Amino acid sequence: MRFAHIGSFNRNLGDNVAIQNVRNSFDKHIPNIDWVSIDISGVFWSRQNDINFVKSFFEKENFDAIVVGGGGLIEYAGYEQHQTKFKLPFNKEIFKSISCPTFFVGLGINYFRGSEGFSDEAKQSLSEVIEYSTMFSLRNDGSMDILDDLGLMVEKVKEVPDPGLIFDYEKVDNSKIRHTIMEPAFNSSGKINENRFKGQGNIDKLVSFANDRGMVSMPHTPKDFRYFGNFLIDQNNLMSMLQFDNTNELVKVYLNFDSVIAMRGHGQLISVGLNVPSLYFSTQDKLKYFSLRNGFEDYNIDILENNWYEKLIDCHTKLLSDTKYLQNWYDIRREKINTFRLTFDNFIRDCKV
Repeated sequence: MRFAHIGSFNRNLGDNVAIQNVRNSFDKHIPNIDWVSIDISGVFWSRQNDINFVKSFFEKENFDAIVVGGGGLIEYAGYEQHQTKFKLPFNKEIFKSISCPTFFVGLGINYFRGSEGFSDEAKQSLSEVIEYSTMFSLRNDGSMDILDDLGLMVEKVKEVPDPGLIFDYEKVDNSKIRHTIMEPAFNSSGKINENRFKGQGNIDKLVSFANDRGMVSMPHTPKDFRYFGNFLIDQNNLMSMLQFDNTNELVKVYLNFDSVIAMRGHGQLISVGLNVPSLYFSTQDKLKYFSLRNGFEDYNIDILENNWYEKLIDCHTKLLSDTKYLQNWYDIRREKINTFRLTFDNFIRDCKV
């Protein structure tokens, strides 16, 4: 069977992990899938504004199914010029050219702090995607609440665990934390310092914290180098994983470290999925939402808190030296992970071709 897979293949390593986990899950239930990758951030994305191009593409290609996701593909900032007014190349007119099932799997609605809301045109396109898709699901990062706030929630929409959580293997519990990777995040659009970090001074504090504690920084996107790169290259503490076809190598890095400080949703989810103890430095609401919703509130540090820096030091110190604090993380994760896997698998199984 020939499946089109639409996703962001060349911009963020975390997206690649989620995409691969989606494929692995489908492959368990449907044998011999021939996957055709369609990069939403490449040429296909650049032609979205030409609705005739998108329609003719789907009309000419003979797909048995179209899979979209995972990743934060429901995004509006910067896409006002597109026919659909948001990132996805779908609306009612485009669905008319599609004759196979369409499965939207574990998508995220990217609503960054300081961003403007969806336009009425973007909301209309999203509503049409939900209506005309065969199956539609959002990831468990607060996207369901955002959809409800937009007035678009319907029974058809399902919440599933983010695909970045779904692995068939995991790291064995570790009784002692020695080495930490920090996964920086500096690629949101617009005024990064003001909206995400509340000023350059906070970024300087983070760099100093990482250096003082001998951490390794692992960027997921090229723009992460903008603030952390030069400093950490000088310190030989930079691990570049920016070749976008090496998803398996990225996973190996997470497995080889004792702990993670995640500043991206993907860093948070991959570490939980692989059973690597982690702290979550929330400069965007989806990290905080996942933490609070799933019992990890004692491991979440929000930059909006006045004492965030002291809390970050305290939480990392406890992760290194407080066995009760570490074991509690393992206990919370163990309680959740099997439910995550079962819920996701049930959704994939219901995607009938």
